[in-house]
Amino acid sequence: QDDTMFRVVLAAACVAAASAFAPSALLPAANSRVAKCVGPRMQVSPSDAVPFLEKPPGLDGSLAGDIGFDPVGFSTDFDINWLREAELKNGRVAMLGVVGLLAPEFYQLPMFTAGVTPYDSVYTIPSVGLVQILLGVGALEYKMHGGKIAKENMFADGRKPGDFGFDPMGMGKKNLPVM
Repeated sequence: QDDTMFRVVLAAACVAAASAFAPSALLPAANSRVAKCVGPRMQVSPSDAVPFLEKPPGLDGSLAGDIGFDPVGFSTDFDINWLREAELKNGRVAMLGVVGLLAPEFYQLPMFTAGVTPYDSVYTIPSVGLVQILLGVGALEYKMHGGKIAKENMFADGRKPGDFGFDPMGMGKKNLPVM
């Protein structure tokens, strides 16, 4: 009895799953009343990336890769240049972090313990050392922005996001050929 019920339930589940792949019913004729019905129209211009959301006013398509994707609304709350700079900084720090994780696997300085992972090494740093790192990074940020660290005045002098004037090899001034 239980075996028969199990087989019936299993067969019903298979039929239900297979019906998801079955062709849909025929569409109504183009001249019928049902085909002419339309839904409510949006009063605002929709975003190209997320059509059911409003197009963010700060994202006008002038930047590379800008198709209006901002579902959280950061571009309405923050200056777009400030957001671009934050993205560039976070990307650069992430690249340095990957190098910092991979380099100890291949190169060991004599004063450090071999075989200790970088994750374990973080907990061996005294709290005073972490405060020194935080203050050093803060001083570096202050110096690179020329004392302008508020998002309202950070780009008042016309500086482009990510351009800190640090170019020791002069790569930004040359017209490098495209690879």
